[in-house]
Amino acid sequence: MVDIQFRDEKDGSEFQMTHPRAGRVLDDVRAWADQNGFTHVTFWRDREDMHKLWVQLGDNRLNYWIHDSTFTEGKHESVEMQLDYARGAQRRSAAGYDKFDK
Repeated sequence: MVDIQFRDEKDGSEFQMTHPRAGRVLDDVRAWADQNGFTHVTFWRDREDMHKLWVQLGDNRLNYWIHDSTFTEGKHESVEMQLDYARGAQRRSAAGYDKFDK
């Protein structure tokens, strides 16, 4: 089972994504993570912009964020694509190319 967490960057505390439209998106995140071999996915709420959720896949915290409206507006059709982009950022970082990203 995939563990999905939402945490606040300010203090590391966990919060729940309880918006009524988030359920389908969370199901899609679980399915994507399971299919791609990730046992946990964490979304970190930005310190300065509460709408930015920085993505962490497994142990790798990435320089890639998803807008919270993905969850609050139930944008399940785009979350897989966004996670694919995040996984691409993870691969760039592992290959050492992240130093060229701005």
